[in-house]
Amino acid sequence: MKRWAVFLGLWWGLSAGMLQAQPEAPFAIEAIHTVAPAPPGQRWVDLYVQVPYATLQFLRIEGGFSATYALLAEVYRLEAGDQRRFVARESWQRSVTTADFAATQSPEAADLSTRSFILPPGRYQVVVQLEDRATQRLITRTLDVQVRSLESPVALSDPLLLKTYTPDRQQLVPYVGAVSAIAARTLPIFYELAARQRQAGRVVYELLRLEQSRGWPIVGPLLGLGRAENYVLLEQQVEVLTLPAGRTARLYPLELKEPLDPGAYLLRLRVVAEKGELLAAVEKPFTVFWNPLMAYVQDLDAAIDQLRYIAKAKELTYIRSGKTPEQRWQRFLEFWKKRDPTPGTPRNEQMEEYYTRIALANRKFSGQRPGWQTDRGHIVVLFGEPDFIERRSGTQPYEIWHYRRLGRRFIFIDQTGQGDYKLLEPVWDERSRIR
Repeated sequence: MKRWAVFLGLWWGLSAGMLQAQPEAPFAIEAIHTVAPAPPGQRWVDLYVQVPYATLQFLRIEGGFSATYALLAEVYRLEAGDQRRFVARESWQRSVTTADFAATQSPEAADLSTRSFILPPGRYQVVVQLEDRATQRLITRTLDVQVRSLESPVALSDPLLLKTYTPDRQQLVPYVGAVSAIAARTLPIFYELAARQRQAGRVVYELLRLEQSRGWPIVGPLLGLGRAENYVLLEQQVEVLTLPAGRTARLYPLELKEPLDPGAYLLRLRVVAEKGELLAAVEKPFTVFWNPLMAYVQDLDAAIDQLRYIAKAKELTYIRSGKTPEQRWQRFLEFWKKRDPTPGTPRNEQMEEYYTRIALANRKFSGQRPGWQTDRGHIVVLFGEPDFIERRSGTQPYEIWHYRRLGRRFIFIDQTGQGDYKLLEPVWDERSRIR
């Protein structure tokens, strides 16, 4: 079998005629099922991590600029009631260098790395934390993954959508996360299949678009495999082939009648036997967006609600009163444009920080309600993580969060013993200031 190598490291300055990935702020992760041999009842899952150069702090070195960052990936099994059970952990460090300062700010430059986990079928949550070594800034991304069984006579990996590939060198660079639309008429697809025996058949490639997304792209995780949605078929192509026994890598250039407009899409692959029997199928939802800032927003209405801690009532009313999703999106962007510390650049660091804190609060404090709505989540969103936390146990456990850099501290008490910590004094109360 031919061996294709995923090209890890810098990708930059790709042909403008292709679908170009914009850096998902602050970085993007994706989990891919493989058909690599594994012990009975387990499956290999590859984790891809793409870090835009613009997310990192570069330092001048002899001959150019350098940035170093560390990654920590933790995998949790989701049990009944969405209780998490720790399963695995991987940590690694990356360094990137460039001779050109412009590359450090380019929205088209990113560092790509991968790690592999072996897991039994089931529901999982993957949490990836990035630490910039120069600034000690911590950024977290979370991804829910359904590891499926591959016990059928023919098994399919998850497909990879490719930014570029080099057939003669057998190297490929995949998209990680959402992509932005540029006129392209071919979407290369890479996948693997494993067959127990040689047989004739065909692979059916289908590209569908979520009908409700016309004019408004939904960003972030869209579907689980097999969920019924109102999709419209855009392309259907059939490749007739003989499936060899064993593991095979496949590369298929999906021809498009029209470039992909912003919106939510579904790529479906089906392996069908010569007599019509369905042997295997896999679906991959993905999103095409027109604005890199949309990568922060997985649900516009939720993102607008989450502004309540910093927006005035009249500002929220104005944004929500937009008659269409597009109009609400533009008003949402206007709100953040006024608070952009670096106008004229692709990034809005204040927006990044705010929604990174929202995600952190959700990850740490979600229960009967989203974590950002809890008292502890509220403080995290407003002030970030504390410098340190004092914890006391007992019939009414409490936590004291210290923000020495701000001269503030906040006390939370769990009066029920159920982990529902309430803020003792309001955020605005002067008693929270350290004297």
